Amino acid sequence: MALKTLIQIRRGLESALGTLAAGELGYCTDTGKLYIGNGSSNLLLVAAQSTGDMLKSIYDTNNNGKVDYAQAADSVPWSGVDGKPSVFPPAAHTHEYMSKGPLTWNQLKGV
Repeated sequence: MALKTLIQIRRGLESALGTLAAGELGYCTDTGKLYIGNGSSNLLLVAAQSTGDMLKSIYDTNNNGKVDYAQAADSVPWSGVDGKPSVFPPAAHTHEYMSKGPLTWNQLKGV
């Protein structure tokens, strides 16, 4: 026979949610966010569905402040970059500031 269990979830305004106990769920009625407590802080599980929501817990799984896909792109070897030109010919150009002699402090400051 199946056992009936009642699971209660703390709910209310996000500002009044407080710190959840370890494993305790909390639902914010004003923002639609769902949190789980770890005993010392609340961890966001789900944000209300809206355009532009990016959860750190999903996109930065190692919590280093960089989106995981961007971090992976940093480690692509040059040989693995598609569509790059085979040669980089120099373009004709001048350095006008070099012909005027040394720069003054006012020129460096943009005065």
